[in-house]
Amino acid sequence: MKPVIGIVCCGYQNHRQFVPQAYIQTVEDFEGIPLLLPCTMDEEAYSCYGKLCDGFLFCGGDDITPLLFGEELMTERGATDFHTDRFHIALMQYILSLKLPVLAICRGMQILNITLGGTIFQDISLRWPASLNHMQLSQDRSDPCHKITVLEDSILSNILCKNEVVNSFHHQCIRMVGKNLRVSAIASDGIIEAIESDFLPFAIGVQWHPECMTESSASMRELFRTFIKKSKNAKNLQYISPKPRT
Repeated sequence: MKPVIGIVCCGYQNHRQFVPQAYIQTVEDFEGIPLLLPCTMDEEAYSCYGKLCDGFLFCGGDDITPLLFGEELMTERGATDFHTDRFHIALMQYILSLKLPVLAICRGMQILNITLGGTIFQDISLRWPASLNHMQLSQDRSDPCHKITVLEDSILSNILCKNEVVNSFHHQCIRMVGKNLRVSAIASDGIIEAIESDFLPFAIGVQWHPECMTESSASMRELFRTFIKKSKNAKNLQYISPKPRT
């Protein structure tokens, strides 16, 4: 039976919750059943999502409210939604407690990091030394933008090549890595491009958008293929708590 992949809604636009088609299509392409998970602050929904889904995909989206990682607003770039941010962090915390597979993309990677106590730069311009432009302006979102190096002895090194080229659509980046997370890929300017859990079976965050590159990159196809495979085999008969574990 195909695994059910919970795709967490990115946020709100014009009072509608949304998920770009690319995420849905990619899950289908790699033999997963996509299930869209709306934002809600009802904690009873968490256990429902946990029972329904075998793996979880956290997508890209807007910026994260700085107060949620211990800062006040320092930049005019980006938009935030406190309701969405709190939901994403709370749901991520609950899912990690279940030890179910997580693939977190762009903003999703930053949510993973903040959930585990890490921080981010509100804008790459606030980082020293000077950085590459990580917000590409290409005609096609599948176009490569910059190089990354995948670090040895990481889960990601068993999926991607040591040197890859990726697309890039972010103006924020990880500052301090969260607890029990490790860096698994960096850009040439030192910006963290991927993180993964040291203690969970499969929890990976990537800063680029692999869902837009599966037609052109065998490595991005392998990333989704591995995520779906891990999700298919992840479920056991453990009791799923109705509230996040503390």
